[in-house]
Amino acid sequence: MAEKKILVVYASRYGSTGEIAEEIAEVLQESGVDVAVGNVMEIETVAGYDGVVIGSPIYMGKWLPEAVDFVKNFQDVLRHVPVAVFAAGFSMKEPTEQNRESGRAAISVIRPYVHPFDIGIFAGKLAIDGLSGADAEIIKMAGVMEGDFRDWDDIAAWAGDLEPLFKDVS
Repeated sequence: MAEKKILVVYASRYGSTGEIAEEIAEVLQESGVDVAVGNVMEIETVAGYDGVVIGSPIYMGKWLPEAVDFVKNFQDVLRHVPVAVFAAGFSMKEPTEQNRESGRAAISVIRPYVHPFDIGIFAGKLAIDGLSGADAEIIKMAGVMEGDFRDWDDIAAWAGDLEPLFKDVS
């Protein structure tokens, strides 16, 4: 049996979601699959992969436009392989059901194009020093405190449960 090939792609403004994607890729590699990781803006094809994981941060209640465009652009292939998606958002630092539902709602924009078999909703990271001027002003006005709220154990556990990506189902 040939080794499975999985693509983990992400959109990211400041790098936090990319770091989550790298962790997911590492867990999948430990499961015995061949994993490629890349930013959605740099991926030219998804053909040849046995499964795809797609992630984006949530800004203003939505996935980044480039993540949505990625799904739209490659929907014909993505409909024929297992797809899992994840979102990282500052509001998930308090993983209430309302916040999780808000995270799932942010992902609903891709449902006309792909039907993920699993959705991960994770807390994100906020470092005001690295933000653009406009983003920093919005954060300051909202009174949000900075910090790294990512739960690496939760992320690794979710990635480890993505069996359709690395198990031979035939």
